Parts: sequence; structure tokens; C-alpha cells
Amino acid sequence: MDRAAIEELFAFSDYCWRQHEDTIRALGDDVLTKPVVGSGWPALRDALAHVNFGYDRWLSILTGRPMTGFDVESVRSWDDLESYRRRERARFRESLDSLSDGELATERPMSIDGETLLYSPAEIFVHALLHERGHDGDISTLLYQLGIEPPVVEYRFSLPATPN
Repeated sequence: MDRAAIEELFAFSDYCWRQHEDTIRALGDDVLTKPVVGSGWPALRDALAHVNFGYDRWLSILTGRPMTGFDVESVRSWDDLESYRRRERARFRESLDSLSDGELATERPMSIDGETLLYSPAEIFVHALLHERGHDGDISTLLYQLGIEPPVVEYRFSLPATPN
């Protein structure tokens, strides 16, 4: 995976987050903590915070720096989630920008859950981005279970309109 593809995935994941934001902010912050029985997630905020936790975890593995940490129970508003996201995405951007294309593609040992495995930084960046994308379905399901029409978060809609 090259830098341009990572940048494209980064932009797409931001597009999806903004679509969720537009839907959820309009409903008020109370919807974030409303219990969703049987969903696997206690509330919408748990799934949204987990998305950002993924960046924290994988960037810590990649950089060797400790996780920044976040208490999901402290989330009472979209702004709380957004603050966490901004911090983690800034760390993502800083880490990505700090690597040359060669460094980005070069495998190196990383300690993951007590096991040393070889991955390139590019693979870890893509994993973190696809982790977020994987949870877009959870967020849509949670919204649906709350009686809310989920936004469409398909790639083609993130592309700028281009004339023929």
C-alpha cells in the first residue's frame, strides 16, 4: 500500500465520520448514551469511541509510544468524541508524515499482544483505517436499532463530482 492510497483511505474515513456526525449531531447528544439492548455495544458512543481507540492502539504499536488513553464513560457529547478523534487523527498524520516512502513500505518487528510480528508501517496505517471502516456497519446498525435512518457511507459518494 503506498502513501497515495493511504491518503485516500484517510480522506474516505473522514468523509464517513462526517456523515455520521451530520446525522447524530442533529438528534442531540442524548442519543449517544441511549442504551441499545442486544446490539453488542452498550450505546452508540461506545462504538464511536472504539473507532478512535483503534487509532490510539495501533499507533502506539507502530511508534512504541504509550497509548494516550480515553475513558468512554466520559463521553457526553459529540464534541467529546470529536476531541478524541482529532487527537488520534493528528497523531496518525504526524506518524505518517514522519516516514519516507521507503520507511513506510519497510517491514519491521512490532510487538502485538505479546508476539513479535513483521509489518510495514503502511500495513499498520491501512489496518487502522480499515478498522474504522469495519465499524461503520456497527454504527449504522445501532442507528437503525434506535429508529434513526443511518447515513449512506459509500465510497463513490465521497468522490468529488466531476463533469464528463
